[in-house]
Amino acid sequence: MDDNTLAGRSTRRSLLKMAGAGAASLSVPSFLAACGSANDTTSTTAAVTTAGPLSVSSGGTIPTKTVKFGMAPFADATFYVIAMRQGWFKDVGIDIAPAPTGLQVTPDNVVTKLVTGEADIATFYGPGKIATMGKAPQLKMFGFSDTYVGTYILVSPSAKQQTVSELVAGGMPFEAAVKQALAPMKGKPVAFSNTGQHRDFLDQAFKLGGLTFSDVKVTATTDAKILQLAKGGQTDYTSPEGAAQNIELLNDGWVPLVSVDDLLKGLPPGDPRSVAAVGHEGPACSDEYFAANRETCLRFISVMFRTIDAIASDPARYLADQIPYQESVSGTKSSVQDLKSIYTNNDPLIPFDEQTQYWTKLDAPTSYKTIYDAQIASAQKGGVLPNGKTFTADQAIIGKEVYDQLVALRKGYDGLAAKASGLSGAEKTMAAAAKKQYDARNYLDAYRMLKTATAKV
Repeated sequence: MDDNTLAGRSTRRSLLKMAGAGAASLSVPSFLAACGSANDTTSTTAAVTTAGPLSVSSGGTIPTKTVKFGMAPFADATFYVIAMRQGWFKDVGIDIAPAPTGLQVTPDNVVTKLVTGEADIATFYGPGKIATMGKAPQLKMFGFSDTYVGTYILVSPSAKQQTVSELVAGGMPFEAAVKQALAPMKGKPVAFSNTGQHRDFLDQAFKLGGLTFSDVKVTATTDAKILQLAKGGQTDYTSPEGAAQNIELLNDGWVPLVSVDDLLKGLPPGDPRSVAAVGHEGPACSDEYFAANRETCLRFISVMFRTIDAIASDPARYLADQIPYQESVSGTKSSVQDLKSIYTNNDPLIPFDEQTQYWTKLDAPTSYKTIYDAQIASAQKGGVLPNGKTFTADQAIIGKEVYDQLVALRKGYDGLAAKASGLSGAEKTMAAAAKKQYDARNYLDAYRMLKTATAKV
């Protein structure tokens, strides 16, 4: 299987290959005022160069802001439509433009739309941001919604074969487990996607398994043909590119023989053999937009977290809102169960409190620095980014700054909550509104409102 055999169209996954309002300000707790400042030893380089220390605007009302928002045609990039249909953006003063569901963007045009201002905020893919940071350094991802780990070699249930994760769980060392799990593939037919999306992962999995592509009978073909071969019993090993095809096989009982998640858990943090196939979806904007509209960005990402919570709590209710839009932009049929499977197996959505794995535990295998500093090194080695110039994850991703600020705002609200018990009249009403925003993950306005409501206490 040569490079040309697996070369194909440019999609989000192929990017792996390139591996506001108010003049007055409220006084804020010291831990909040310092968030993102140059004196904060935990702040990132990006935190110093984006918008400076957070100064929260005063007042008990939420200003209205129109946001030109673009979504890519992938399930983990279009779940925001749930919030649009539920009115949750309007709850934080955001009007999505163009109405009713914003712009459609693709991996090929998202940079242009953000640079030209056609979009204020758009969904972006982490490896894509890394690949373009040399030419569009002003664009920053300011959060992650999920981790893409939906890359596998799947094995048929009829093979009755132990997987890498099962062998490791049984006490076998990781590299020995990969070799044992992949050994039965030798001489057998395997069907891989012909788009080239999984080439890095397949290369590393085969090397770890002690195999070469000449050791197996490869069919590189379309995902539709892969399904035909798999369902017809003509292969026990597959690696489709598309989430829908992976989900269909998983629903039929196929299991990951080896996965990106296995490599992340089994190899050292930041090992290029694992991180090259990992990516994150999330909102992005320009430095200029973030600096001028930081409160809007904080409100926007609060809606993202509210939506993730809603999907987890009642998927049947809320995913039904996403299906019509997702089908219209992707050209494929979908169901609540399909989307649940995607968010379980391919693109697990990460709620607010679990996002410490990205932004707090910076030496963890899952942290943004571990993954993207390694991808930057690979991109420079491969000529995607120029050598002789320093690039860091903090220059592309400012999610730590945003997450730290939201955590600080929540702490600020929690510190004021006891004062709300004795309020009456308009102040009591405002405190109730603050609690509603707090419960919806809008920690910015929860803090602003409660600070104003308790100002005389």
